[in-house]
Amino acid sequence: MIKQSLTIFSQNIRKNKILTNIILENNKNIADIIFIQEPPRFLIQYIPSHTNSLGDPLYNASNHPRWTLFFRQDSLQDNYARVATYVNKQLLRMRFTLCLDIVNHCDINVLAFHNDHNIYFIINIYSDSNQTALHFLC
Repeated sequence: MIKQSLTIFSQNIRKNKILTNIILENNKNIADIIFIQEPPRFLIQYIPSHTNSLGDPLYNASNHPRWTLFFRQDSLQDNYARVATYVNKQLLRMRFTLCLDIVNHCDINVLAFHNDHNIYFIINIYSDSNQTALHFLC
């Protein structure tokens, strides 16, 4: 698949699930990629664990049928992902992947994708008042 340009929408939604759902619905025919900072996070279920008899918690962000969610999963409550990236499912032939092997940080999403036999990267970064992500990158 060859695409000449991508439309990216970026918004800090302050953990508001309703606002996230509105953004996903309103941009399904407009944007190619949506960067969300401070996504809502909620417990889906507990998954079996060798270290915890109750199981490890599995968290996720909002889902929508027209979007694929790229979100760093971490069961630690204080290390939750503060960025989420949604890719319009029309672009899935470009083979988007979350590159945790390049950067594995709660404030940074690095996605790779293929376009016209080339690999490109896009980065969603959350910048807090301490500039945590920027210090991590430097």
